[in-house]
Amino acid sequence: MAIDPRLLRSFAILAEELHFGRAAERLNIAQPGLSQQIRRLERQVGSRLFTRDSRAVELTDVGRAMLEPARAAIRAVEQAERAAQEAARIARHPLRVGVAFELEDIVAAVGSYAAKHSEVQLWVARMYESQGHAMLTGGLIDAFVGLGPTEDSGVSRIRAIDVPLFALLGLKHPLAARSSVPLDVYRQSPIAIFARDHAPGQFDHYVDVFSQGEGRQALSLREFRPSGTGSSSEIIDEVAAGHAVGFGCPASLALRAHHLRLLPFDPPLFLPTYMWWQPERSVVVDTFVEDMAARPKAVLL
Repeated sequence: MAIDPRLLRSFAILAEELHFGRAAERLNIAQPGLSQQIRRLERQVGSRLFTRDSRAVELTDVGRAMLEPARAAIRAVEQAERAAQEAARIARHPLRVGVAFELEDIVAAVGSYAAKHSEVQLWVARMYESQGHAMLTGGLIDAFVGLGPTEDSGVSRIRAIDVPLFALLGLKHPLAARSSVPLDVYRQSPIAIFARDHAPGQFDHYVDVFSQGEGRQALSLREFRPSGTGSSSEIIDEVAAGHAVGFGCPASLALRAHHLRLLPFDPPLFLPTYMWWQPERSVVVDTFVEDMAARPKAVLL
């Protein structure tokens, strides 16, 4: 019959104190209860563990032999309890974060938070901006990082990380041989971009930046509506053929267009991202928000 770990703990405490009164106090039980536990343990092992008289309590040879294995067993049980508690805490506090397509650079920042907080069970998914806001409002995710500033009722928003903005060019494009290009030069070329209904924050930001405040009528835009996967393959094909110029973050572009040319702007440009979240959802979400808010806004990669 397996020994009850509680009996082993009572045995170990009494072996340290060698006094029933002090041991019972440490165990927060009555002294008669401790005596009953020790007698029960002795019956299970089939031998006396202590000698007792009116003056002293001493370990027997069997008790001394059993003490260290008992302590090891107690430590193992405590470790198992802590592991179970930790697993339960993680299960109770997952962190579900949505990240807009074309913002792979943000995924690394979210992942670095989880690396510092092993108690957090992180779930990250890429999605269109419209999907992210709908899922956040519906409580399906805890936070969403995208471009903006889109207003959602009932959720909070902060400025997240500003990531570098690069141009994507076909290898035969006249600008591809340069090391960097000023912003106004790109106004002379058609721009390949996701349609506004798929990525309103990205669309509005690009139009504002590249038109320098003059609006979409000042630009030649080629809008694309990819099918459900977030793939920018049609934009990549358009750029590779030399029909347009694309723009985006370094990690996103490098992931999808390793055979094309990435160029920084001169001077550098940054793409502002925003994070929306459900307020007072959980301590885990609040801590994540605090971490993102404290990060430097401009991230040079």
